[in-house]
Amino acid sequence: MTNNTPNYISIYDNTAAANLIYVSESVCEVLGYTPDEMVGKGGYQFFHPSDINALTRVHSANVMNEKMSSMVAYRTRHKDGHYVTIETLVHYCYDLLMCTNYLYDPNNVGHKIRSNSVDEVFIVNENGSLELIGAWNDSQERMQASLQTHHQWINNRVTHIQEPRFCLILNRYTEDSTIVFVSQMAERLVGVQCDQVLGRPLLDYVSDKDGEVVQQQLDMTKGSDMIMRMRFDWIVNKEDNTTQAVEAIVGSSNDGLVVVIRLASRMTVS
Repeated sequence: MTNNTPNYISIYDNTAAANLIYVSESVCEVLGYTPDEMVGKGGYQFFHPSDINALTRVHSANVMNEKMSSMVAYRTRHKDGHYVTIETLVHYCYDLLMCTNYLYDPNNVGHKIRSNSVDEVFIVNENGSLELIGAWNDSQERMQASLQTHHQWINNRVTHIQEPRFCLILNRYTEDSTIVFVSQMAERLVGVQCDQVLGRPLLDYVSDKDGEVVQQQLDMTKGSDMIMRMRFDWIVNKEDNTTQAVEAIVGSSNDGLVVVIRLASRMTVS
């Protein structure tokens, strides 16, 4: 089952310029561009001039506060020159921002499901003001706190220590959700070689005790617009049964499942 709202995947770097380093093929259906026409360019050059100040605040907060799931609606320029309103779901992943982008329709059921399963939802109004429209406590005070940062870019780069995370893109059209993209941080966190992971099912790296649940959660994500949160043991070494507990957040697009993973501690309560 695919999403009935036109959508695509994009990956930005975490610099102040928010450069596009990957865009999936379905962007052509939404914005008229081919991926090659967008990759390598700063994201801001596609946004409506009145929205840039607000989006700069959101981008800064996503990067500096390392947000796992934030969503914002804003205007983006179509290739033919007019502007369309896009809803972007952002998962921050160490040195990348993994994004799924949808045509914005506040009455669409998919939009409402996404809004109820992310941490916060912003919209940039036509006058360029930023409004928090979805959160457990959607006060303006909460918005200001959410956008507050204690770090800044230095020479366009993040220089402070951040939580290590890695990301995947999974093929949604294969039953076993094969991996088609993996970020370099996976080598450091779970000891895999990136080139050996590509083309393999995600479940090859999920412990047997977690496999059934993870498969069901992936299937649910494919069949809905829900942002799924998972916890499972990643198999580091099958020979000696070494595993690493991880937490993951999963978003869905017609071009694949976007997954961001971080280490999770095993906690005991006395």
